[in-house]
Amino acid sequence: MKKLVLKGGVFSAVILCICACIVKLSMTEPYRATIARWTKCEEFMDESGMLPCFEQAGTPDGTTRLIIGDSICRQMFGDLKQFNPQVSIQATNAALMITGQYLLAAEYLECHPDATDIFLVMHPMPLTRTFDTEWGYRYAVMTYVETDTLGFLDQNTIDAMASVYGSFFMRKNVVHMIEDSPILRKLCLSYIALKRSDYVQESPFEIADQYVKKLYDLCEEHQVSLHLYPAPVSESFREQAGALAGEYGTTWMSGVYPDFFDDIFYYPDEWSEDLSHFSGEHASREALNGIIREAYAHTALLDSLCLDEEVFP
Repeated sequence: MKKLVLKGGVFSAVILCICACIVKLSMTEPYRATIARWTKCEEFMDESGMLPCFEQAGTPDGTTRLIIGDSICRQMFGDLKQFNPQVSIQATNAALMITGQYLLAAEYLECHPDATDIFLVMHPMPLTRTFDTEWGYRYAVMTYVETDTLGFLDQNTIDAMASVYGSFFMRKNVVHMIEDSPILRKLCLSYIALKRSDYVQESPFEIADQYVKKLYDLCEEHQVSLHLYPAPVSESFREQAGALAGEYGTTWMSGVYPDFFDDIFYYPDEWSEDLSHFSGEHASREALNGIIREAYAHTALLDSLCLDEEVFP
């Protein structure tokens, strides 16, 4: 019996060593891609794309205005960097959440003492986004940890994230291992999707209200103007947006930005294949410029931008 137990222990130890070696190789170039292919983890190789935005926001570059927001914001404004040398355009995606937008703006303010304006452009649905088990860990938590900004969030937010993902998976060394190894990333994200539950807000704008206010206060401290604008919304979301407008009226945000829902630019569903991002002819630079002019007419955002090769205002 003892020999059987001993053999079982040795066998288990050998298997663990082999698994550890495979994981180690999956974190090491040039073996990373090969191991990912063998273990069917290739889809977990891609970078999140958030880190370059934080790196740029934290780099003094002479800009005085910052545009941040979701992927719709990125689609509309991302290509305008070449015409707007005084504007830093660091739009990301909805999964970064409003907490991530706050951290990104805070990074920018820390490194740009001459900043004058921050423009936050968000679709009303992502503005209600919570910590979910589909994208929240990959794009939000891992980004906060990797950029060393997690500690700038309020404790109740950190507790909310821990309740969804587990505090173990929010440790810096663990996050870096998961980021570097497609095997560990696949295992971790699969575990979260299967075994954990989304954070449930007390109201649709619970997290957004907290962090828009924090960003507003931070901007005031730096003598910077914070502007909150809605991203364009397809007609299919009109009813949902209308329902959210009532909830919005109870928030702190509504006192400072009362016209957020009234200013929504609604466009035909045919303009978008996924009912969120523009597609086809409506995704061309010329078409997007027209949408920007119509959606943000008479706003500080439009006044701050060049949409073509004109001289920057």
